[in-house]
Amino acid sequence: MPDLALDLRYLKYAMLAAQHGSFRRTAELLNVPQSTVTRRIQLLERRIGISLFERSRSGARVTAAGNRFLKEAAIGAEHLQQAVKDLALIKRGHSGQLCIGIMSSLASGFLAELFASFHRQFPAIDIKFEEATSQANAGSVLNGRLDAAFLPGEPRLPGCRAERLWEERIYVVLRDAPEIASKRSMAWTEIKDEVFLTSADCAGPEIQDYLVRILSSSGFHPRISIQHVGRENLINMVGRGFGITLTTSSTLGAAYAGVRFLPVISCEDTVASSMIWSLSNTNPALKLLVQLGLEHSRQARTL
Repeated sequence: MPDLALDLRYLKYAMLAAQHGSFRRTAELLNVPQSTVTRRIQLLERRIGISLFERSRSGARVTAAGNRFLKEAAIGAEHLQQAVKDLALIKRGHSGQLCIGIMSSLASGFLAELFASFHRQFPAIDIKFEEATSQANAGSVLNGRLDAAFLPGEPRLPGCRAERLWEERIYVVLRDAPEIASKRSMAWTEIKDEVFLTSADCAGPEIQDYLVRILSSSGFHPRISIQHVGRENLINMVGRGFGITLTTSSTLGAAYAGVRFLPVISCEDTVASSMIWSLSNTNPALKLLVQLGLEHSRQARTL
């Protein structure tokens, strides 16, 4: 197999000689002896089997065959050089792809700010998001389909590392009505008899478990209606009077008509979230995301 790096270097000598019509001028531009330019162009001619130049005392004139070869070779050389540059970016993690599992909204909050910052710093990295339950996302991290996932709590998975990055307050979403116009927060006792709408996917199962744990401990049994819709339609159902639902502060960045978001009064009503990834994952872009996530987490704690 030919030495591509060597051929590209020799090709550069030939292209400059063709441009300036002189081996001497080429040598001056490259700051090398003229004999070096001559030898390397001769080696290139032997490799490709044609004469690129007609030599004379007045200089070197490119042949017809040489002119065609150099024009076509220049295109290939440019593509190869770009491929080498792209590969270097991938090795440093500045290019490539990240597959990320999420459950929280990207409307606002820690996760939205993290990925906005990451995209600004590394625009060549293609990020693929997948919204699913914590169990599904955890399984995808374990089998390598996801590079990382952002899950509630501090999950522990074999061969993985988890870092707790941020906390969000829990909000109840209610239909906007005169009786709650003056409200600034809600107690569980005020909403215990409502129908709680939850999604069958994404954060739905976690919300169901949370409701049962919190309300059952106080002697209440929540009425839960499981819906096979996403976050947006779930909140739209609240606006149409089908029930109420729970969400976190990250959802407050989106606008929804006919509903109110009120914090729930309880010392326990915050959700901690962690980033989890496999220790065997060698994606260079993942390392950059981990570093930025930890940095944002430290900054958030100091505010």
